[in-house]
Amino acid sequence: MQNIRNLGRVRFPAAAIALLMLTCGSPPSAWCASKNLWVANQNGVIESYSSKQLKKSGMPTPIELNTTGSAQGLAFDKSKNLWATVHPDHSEVVQFTAAQLKDLKHTPNPTPAVVISTDTTVVRDLFGCHFDSQGNLWIADTQNGSLDEISKAQLAAGSADDVTPNIIITSPDLFNAEFVTFDKDGNAWVSGSGEDTIAEFTASQLTSGGSKSATIVLTTNLCPEDMEFDKAGDLWVAGACSDTVVKFAKSQLASSGSPTPTVTLNSASFSDDEPSGVAFDSSGDLLVATFVGDTISKLTPKQLTASGAPVPKVVVTIPEAGDNQIIFGPAN
Repeated sequence: MQNIRNLGRVRFPAAAIALLMLTCGSPPSAWCASKNLWVANQNGVIESYSSKQLKKSGMPTPIELNTTGSAQGLAFDKSKNLWATVHPDHSEVVQFTAAQLKDLKHTPNPTPAVVISTDTTVVRDLFGCHFDSQGNLWIADTQNGSLDEISKAQLAAGSADDVTPNIIITSPDLFNAEFVTFDKDGNAWVSGSGEDTIAEFTASQLTSGGSKSATIVLTTNLCPEDMEFDKAGDLWVAGACSDTVVKFAKSQLASSGSPTPTVTLNSASFSDDEPSGVAFDSSGDLLVATFVGDTISKLTPKQLTASGAPVPKVVVTIPEAGDNQIIFGPAN
């Protein structure tokens, strides 16, 4: 089923958790304990909310970074530099250094330290991203239906034009690829809202490019967006067209099929608002950002144990609609 949200996002219709944690997630890295939530926004803004601002409901004023286009994916490297995928006239990967992020209160809207412009003949619409355990940045290319790797070496080389990703994996299972995350074994899981699928590519498949079939394909009715593994290895998924956040148990991820989520949450705070981003904080709370609802909701671990419509512990109203990937990272 084609996700009608793509029209509002000005997307083109189609054609890790890893062994070492490079980004905040579940389980979170030690430096994430009291850090900020970073939010990629379609309107070209990256917003930063402190842990204090996320403790109570309201409309806090975030610190903002402006980008040159629609901010889509976010990932932190080992050095706490922020990498973002943006979609101007062509897809770019930009980096803001840890020093720039720390100084945002005094020097707002810095120029990215690195701008990597990808070759538009092979790359079309870079979206959600995630680092693997080797420091390579993996990105879902929505229009191409591919999973692309910008290698650690390419990132270290700095600003460059017409860069071709080091690895490009194409697959019939990657239609409208949007977000990517890693399990503890280094396998990549990619959501595809266009055909309601979540596809797994094993760590061994990620060593080279080419056309490949996913080892596991989950068919859903969610229009799956951002995904996050919890400590138990269960996969939490934001469902845009179902207006839900769901959990697939680790046991359900072992084979292809159309499993019924073990937990389905349809809280009023994100009902009809298209959940898009999910991230766990260091306390095990699940943060949920919406694409059209202008909210970020915090659900407690207890609220995640059973299906229902829980009232979030915190609901933060944000100034920008159109949220994409969210991630925990260093404070300003």
